[in-house]
Amino acid sequence: MKIRAFHRDDAGPLSELSAGCLKGETDFVLNPLWETSDELFAEYERFGITPEESLLVAEDDAGAPAGIAGVLRRAGARNAGLVAPVVGRELRGQGVGGDLLRATLELGKRLDVHTITGALGTRNRGGYSLLTSLGFQPLRQHFMMRCEERPVTVDLPVSGLTLEAAKPEDADAILEIYGASGFDEARGPDRIREVLSDGIHFHAVARREGRVVAFVELETHWPTRVWVAYVGVDASLRNQGVGSTTVSWALQRVFDSGATSALLLLSPVNRPAVRAYQKVGFHLHRTIDVLHRQL
Repeated sequence: MKIRAFHRDDAGPLSELSAGCLKGETDFVLNPLWETSDELFAEYERFGITPEESLLVAEDDAGAPAGIAGVLRRAGARNAGLVAPVVGRELRGQGVGGDLLRATLELGKRLDVHTITGALGTRNRGGYSLLTSLGFQPLRQHFMMRCEERPVTVDLPVSGLTLEAAKPEDADAILEIYGASGFDEARGPDRIREVLSDGIHFHAVARREGRVVAFVELETHWPTRVWVAYVGVDASLRNQGVGSTTVSWALQRVFDSGATSALLLLSPVNRPAVRAYQKVGFHLHRTIDVLHRQL
């Protein structure tokens, strides 16, 4: 089985292969999630890298792409996400997934990746066995939740609250709430200003007495399937429905602009957040196992 670098004309058949795996729980992987060629390219554009340098393709006997694996990361980053091996059904059980994963680990080393993290559905036991056989270790679980209808209007839970799209001058206030919320990704002022103006994010803020007290960041690089990336609320207003109200307001805007669904990940132990998102209109779509490996 020949394994080679991605070519741009691979995008169509590989996105079809990816889309097919999204339909079944026993095949599900968190990446790739691409349903179209445009989504594949948009995924890499948002990270500032190219699929040609980051994806590997397995060819069948006729020279057609029949499997994919690779990495996702910001340019130069030492940590990367795994594009888990996805192989056409006719080639499964022949070791192609293992060959792709081994080649991906070597690719990660050449790119100076130190840690690689993969995620797949808990019922994808074949994928789990493959990753653990090559040194991946369980890290945590996530709920993947999905919303497929425009959220209903939610009454403002706190007096004096107003909701609107964020403005560039809100960057410092958003950064302050972000920093106090304990998110894993460290961000500085430059990064906040970048995502406020890059055209592939939408930010909504809640104000009270003119002060930003909550924000929502949506990733819109896939215009029809947006991601709820971050939700932050001022400590004095937490657990009062401000976050879910701001999420609902933000999603109404992107659904009105053409989105047909929204996705998010969160910890299963965060039951208050699960209930809050259910009120917005999200439902549990998949339970995800996250694994990682040092290179």
